[in-house]
Amino acid sequence: MRKFVVVFIILLQSCLFGAGLVEQEITDKYWLTANNTLDEMSIWYFPGEHQSKLIVEQTVFEVGHNDNFIIAKSHPKDSVNGLNKNVTYYHIIEVARASKSVPLSLKQFEFKKKELQVSEKLEFTKVFHELK
Repeated sequence: MRKFVVVFIILLQSCLFGAGLVEQEITDKYWLTANNTLDEMSIWYFPGEHQSKLIVEQTVFEVGHNDNFIIAKSHPKDSVNGLNKNVTYYHIIEVARASKSVPLSLKQFEFKKKELQVSEKLEFTKVFHELK
């Protein structure tokens, strides 16, 4: 019985305190999160207490940012086929707008970077090699 109580308390504690597998701040209100497995990695915007908005769906594997933009790479994942590492999507997030990112091809990404005047110095600095 004592073992059961200890296990129950540990499980309850993880549920109450939201201990996810990955919770990394990108900028002030943008976070990389994955709750149970790395292939759940996504980018969320948290504008205030008890508010959140999904910006980039799973599975994000590279991220870079500056004061104005967040760039990311992701692989698509679905419940039938799982993670598809043969396809890479690119994302540009305007930090001030906090709008959901539309997946782009590499060509579209490069065009959009020029259009938005994203600095050439902005690179992918956080890399999750297990997901690459």
